[in-house]
Amino acid sequence: MEELADEGRLTFRTEGSPPEIYHLMMTVPGLALDGRRLIVRNLHRCDIYLHLDYPRRPPVVTWLTPIFHPNILGPERNGGVCLGSWSASESLADVCARLGQLVAYRSLNPADALNVEAASWAQRNLVAPGADVEALAQLALEDAVDVTLVGG
Repeated sequence: MEELADEGRLTFRTEGSPPEIYHLMMTVPGLALDGRRLIVRNLHRCDIYLHLDYPRRPPVVTWLTPIFHPNILGPERNGGVCLGSWSASESLADVCARLGQLVAYRSLNPADALNVEAASWAQRNLVAPGADVEALAQLALEDAVDVTLVGG
């Protein structure tokens, strides 16, 4: 974690001794909604809770900033995050790297979606892992459910 912070990819603070909650802030281009249009959002925050079953089970990640991604729910929808498959050998730094990959659309799995509206949009637009976030922000949300009202 310290190495990632030293690289300037994220900042964090912890709670507990030993730490059980990590408050994470990362600077990665991702998507969010501004009304009915997509915008690029570069600053993202989440909390990572290391429960008693960690690392046998993945940590609990709660997303705290607006986001539009098939595998992440924004704070208005309880901030759930689907990390996908898990191995007990993964470090907390690996989890943070995975989160950055998700935010930047280098990784997504619309078939295992938490945000079905974002998944439907991604499938309609044939969004593939590694897509340019700036280009994705230009894609329309037409024919989508009014995602600003869903889950409210």
